[in-house]
Amino acid sequence: MTETTVGREPVQIVEIRQPFCAHVFGTAPCTATDPADRKCYNTRATCRDSANFALGTPLSLFFATGRVAEMEIEGAPYIIPSLVSVSTTPTRINVAGSNSNASGFGNRAVCSLVFNDHPHSDLRVDPYVGGRSWNPLSADRGSYWTRWMARNKYRQNVLIIIYEGYAGQALSAMVKRSYFMQSISGPSGGRVSIQGKDILTRLEERKAQAPAASPGKLYIAINASVTSFEVTNAVVGDYPAPGTVRIGDEIMTYSAVTASANGVTLTISARGTDNSTAATHAVNETVQWCWRIVNAPIDTVFQALLETYGQIPAAYLNLAGWATEVGTYRSAYLLDALISIPTPVVQLGDELQEQTLVNLWWDERTALVDLRAIRGIDAEPPLLTAEDHILADSFALSENPDGRASRVWISYNRRDHVKAATDLSAYAEVFIDANLESESDVMYGEPAIRKINARWLSSSALANTTASKIITRFVDVPSICRFRMDAKDRAHWVGDLVQISHYLDVDEFGARRQRIWQIISAEETVPGEIVEYEAEDATLYGRINYVMANGSADYPGPSAPFKNAYIGNAAGLLSDGTNSARIN
Repeated sequence: MTETTVGREPVQIVEIRQPFCAHVFGTAPCTATDPADRKCYNTRATCRDSANFALGTPLSLFFATGRVAEMEIEGAPYIIPSLVSVSTTPTRINVAGSNSNASGFGNRAVCSLVFNDHPHSDLRVDPYVGGRSWNPLSADRGSYWTRWMARNKYRQNVLIIIYEGYAGQALSAMVKRSYFMQSISGPSGGRVSIQGKDILTRLEERKAQAPAASPGKLYIAINASVTSFEVTNAVVGDYPAPGTVRIGDEIMTYSAVTASANGVTLTISARGTDNSTAATHAVNETVQWCWRIVNAPIDTVFQALLETYGQIPAAYLNLAGWATEVGTYRSAYLLDALISIPTPVVQLGDELQEQTLVNLWWDERTALVDLRAIRGIDAEPPLLTAEDHILADSFALSENPDGRASRVWISYNRRDHVKAATDLSAYAEVFIDANLESESDVMYGEPAIRKINARWLSSSALANTTASKIITRFVDVPSICRFRMDAKDRAHWVGDLVQISHYLDVDEFGARRQRIWQIISAEETVPGEIVEYEAEDATLYGRINYVMANGSADYPGPSAPFKNAYIGNAAGLLSDGTNSARIN
């Protein structure tokens, strides 16, 4: 069965990938010698030789309801019939930071799972069950989940995969969504609850900082002119050379770092750099390493934020896709910045998304963090219609008036790296862009000002580009639509662009508008049956056209290739009244 099969029977399976040691108990390199009843369970919490513990292939544990567990699902050889319910809350993109009540990373994807607790034979979960003297089914030996929790103390990195498909499908053919275990509670009333969240939660809950707090402190007081000093409570690796440090309100650069009797010695190349002032400093003042970004592409900075400082493995970052998107649509944004104190990665990432007009989000289906620039459309999106795709009575339009922007004030070219990023006096320049006509009494009747303190933008060209793009995109109140579709159309997902033709979305003449929308949230409200979508109007992004070769044929009408640019009349219109291409 598939999404298009008549009479399809939806199935839902949960996989928990339990971290599992690669070694065999008592066999080299494992040196453990405990008796059979005290052998480990190949988990870190039960390891008897921690020095040689090494992660191997995870142990895949599959769960479903009893009905599904009785089916033969290719790829899931042993299904425990204890799953009670699955509920999810989807990722939601915050386009260009237009929602001031949400992070630039949007809303997190969350899953909540409920399982029945029960006795269990320990087959498949205990590699040494055959050698133990006690019976795991005995009433005095706990239950499946009580033992699992005791054996898997370190579970915040446990991957949870929810599969949704149809009877007769192999596991590999089903749609899957990925989360990471955050908490487990119970058993209570014979049930256990597990909550999972997407990987970007790590940035928030681990309170990741960039740069990390430096441990070093001045060994002795220094005056305003010394060019080397000792830093105690530190090792060479704490201060990569060459580099920049901050002591109090002074920033200085150093050329070398060497081990010394009391810690390390920094060889200073310049005092009072970056518009700070050389000063005296007392013993035990913190010597903070500073993160300096020089001429860096957007994707490189995001990789450092998420992988280096947020400790998100590169395997969960769509780095190749990031590089392509940034290289094609944001290559002009080469960033220069100095972060002189530990700053939340979430804050830096929020700022970077708003100031460079890109969005990052977790895609539960691909298990990757994706990136997309807020940009024109370069390929014709698929068309969704009320007749063929959107379920009856499910389409609804609304507006986000807080997202409108008629004026954008960007403070940029940061000169003072000691003052707070929100302090306007820390910036050397301000760029202002405005659409004053939209504020007139015959239009919106009031200004809508967005102020951005842009630590990541150092040139007027970049400030101008960001401001003009925000004005173009948000000069009108953003429109939001919500709709549901049958699972046959569930290939459309978060971040995708679609065209929608619906009888409830019309122009002033009553004719249907065929607008372009970006999906900002998607959720299977009835697994395997119905998907609910939320999308934001992307029509004002415009279309990216390509200049055609000299001698190309004139505009043929609606059949013209999507990317071709045609010259219009003095009013900017083509022969059928549609807008011509324009140079921006």
